[in-house]
Amino acid sequence: MHVGLIGQDMFFSQLIEQSNDLIQGLTLDGMVTYSSPSFSKLLGIPAASMLGSPGASWIHRADAPAFYRAFAQLTRDLSPFVLEYRYVRHDGTELWVQGKASVIYAGDAPVSVGLIARDISGIKREHDNLTRMAYYDALTGLPNRRLFHDRYKQAMIAAKRHSRQLAVLYLDLDDFKLINDRYGHSAGDEVLRILASRLTKCVRASDMVCRLGGDEFIIVLPQLKQADDVHVLTRRIAGALNDPLCIAQQQISVTCSIGAAIYPRDATDGMDLIDFADHAMYQAKTHGKNYMQI
Repeated sequence: MHVGLIGQDMFFSQLIEQSNDLIQGLTLDGMVTYSSPSFSKLLGIPAASMLGSPGASWIHRADAPAFYRAFAQLTRDLSPFVLEYRYVRHDGTELWVQGKASVIYAGDAPVSVGLIARDISGIKREHDNLTRMAYYDALTGLPNRRLFHDRYKQAMIAAKRHSRQLAVLYLDLDDFKLINDRYGHSAGDEVLRILASRLTKCVRASDMVCRLGGDEFIIVLPQLKQADDVHVLTRRIAGALNDPLCIAQQQISVTCSIGAAIYPRDATDGMDLIDFADHAMYQAKTHGKNYMQI
């Protein structure tokens, strides 16, 4: 398209109208003076209905304060901003965008603000997937060893700072190899998934259940009030495992051995506490199946 044939204003007008980016004109106090048709396409919100409303009206309430701060700094310092935030679509779903805003001048006088927001939902999903792969166990969805150590370190710092007790429980399924050998690895994987779900239901929201690998799990109770609470939890876990697992039309019974250690009673160092719980778990196995050692 030759710009000279249609005029510069019409050229840029058609460019904006056909863009997939979300483009807005705003007054210096943040009221909408123009919204591109892409708002209707991407958000399901008629562009005309936005006119005269605050530009942040369709931004997710958790992201709106950051947008307001950036906009206030923009109009105060006249310096552009780049910000990632979410719009809320007409149907209530969210759209991640990267918004870029700058002041529009008439001569030397700032008269309005131009905002261009680009859909980055795909990038966000990819980032979330990579984060999940890095920090969560693919089979069970539980935090993995890497995330466990990050959270455990913070839990130990908090326990020491506030002089609180903390418990570590090390769990290992009894005869898990026999389950794999008899029913197959797909059945073994399903056992681990069900176990992870049942363990999660046994603990409080403040507690942490992680899969370290294989059939080994670890639970951290960061706000332990008394040692007997550990016994209460282990009885709850034993009860949760009492119901046989129905996998591929087979009834499979599982038990686990548990070793527990309490900070600061058993150890004051975080890694020593884990080793203590691990050792206690192996001691539990010497007593047979379905045993807890503390």
